[in-house]
Amino acid sequence: MGEIVEGLDAAARERIAALRRAGEFFWADVMLGSTSRDELAATFDIPAPILAPLLDFSEASRQSQKFRADGEHVVFAFSCFPQSQFIEAHVLVTGDYVLTLHREPLPLPQVLDVDPPGHGSEQHLVYAILDAMVDTAFDVLIDAELRLESLQLVPTTNMRAVRPMGTLRQLTSRLGDLRRRVAPQRGLCERISEEIGRLEELGGDSAELFERICGQLNRLVEGIDAAGDAISKLIDLRLNETIYWLTVLSTIILPLTFITGFFGMNFPWMIARIHGPTAFVLLGIGLPIAAVAVTVWAVRRRGAPVEPDQPARAPR
Repeated sequence: MGEIVEGLDAAARERIAALRRAGEFFWADVMLGSTSRDELAATFDIPAPILAPLLDFSEASRQSQKFRADGEHVVFAFSCFPQSQFIEAHVLVTGDYVLTLHREPLPLPQVLDVDPPGHGSEQHLVYAILDAMVDTAFDVLIDAELRLESLQLVPTTNMRAVRPMGTLRQLTSRLGDLRRRVAPQRGLCERISEEIGRLEELGGDSAELFERICGQLNRLVEGIDAAGDAISKLIDLRLNETIYWLTVLSTIILPLTFITGFFGMNFPWMIARIHGPTAFVLLGIGLPIAAVAVTVWAVRRRGAPVEPDQPARAPR
């Protein structure tokens, strides 16, 4: 149990027929462009109501429309991200085999970390395939979290600080796309597990297998939301840091602007009475310092807490 057949050429079709005659459960991975509709239906004995959602790769179709079960077949769409590349795989589970169909020329048995069980039920193989697909989504999430952590160490004063802001927008878009593709699977997971459990010819020895998949999808969506919140907080932090440095720069420039404006005035009365370094020190330097000191004193006095009246002590 657990043999893997890739493609649907003549040799693969002969091997699939031999496995089905022997009653051995197997995994077949087929690229959509390498076969025809009639050839796919004839090789796997797929009825028309199941074949329609199996071949529906339209972006306009919801994942619920790509789900179908008739007691002998269960077909559904499942997203995976091997090598950070999005693949929409359509999975068909029967009592004889599990079929994964996709458009991308990327063999899933080679890019997914699937460990087919050497013993156990057929459900273990189906669980191993779905579990490996979910793991690829976690890989994308972990990569985004690592990039986010590295961006948190880049100070705003760095001349390259503009580049991380563009990277944050890319991470936000990446996480949004990941959530949009994974969240619908969370809603269908319980229904998929129930329909797979109803397949009479599919051997099963553990009802908790697919509950783990549902739990992983829930944790995945929660992790995506947490990463999105972290990105929002980092953007707010960078905006606050930018405003802080602009405030510091304005504080430095403001006294210089005052001094420049003061000595740039050409009133005859002032020109006739300002002579020598004493006037320069008193009016050009002393007056701004005095103005700043009075302003600071007024602000502190206004913001000082008012102490409550002390109650009178009782006589001893």
